[in-house]
Amino acid sequence: MTDERAVLSRSAPKNQEKPPVEEAGKATSGGESGKQQRSKGARMTFWILRKSIVPVIMVIMLLAGLYVGYAVVGKQPGSEVFEWSTWQHMYDLVFSDT
Repeated sequence: MTDERAVLSRSAPKNQEKPPVEEAGKATSGGESGKQQRSKGARMTFWILRKSIVPVIMVIMLLAGLYVGYAVVGKQPGSEVFEWSTWQHMYDLVFSDT
């Protein structure tokens, strides 16, 4: 393994070109030139969407899991999954005193 590293490091070209350094007056934010800045409202909207995508996906997966567990695995009518009385009955069964 160490012999392979030594061979690979010796075979790498010695005179690789480095990327050009930007001049201080021409530096752009993010290194992208020619790209227009978005308005503050658009930037805030995209920031909110990026931060909220995981919780939204988690809620969708929770609802899908409830439906699959109740309707497919439990072989109950799928329309009852989102009724409050169904989950109140399950809560009463789990946390009953007897």
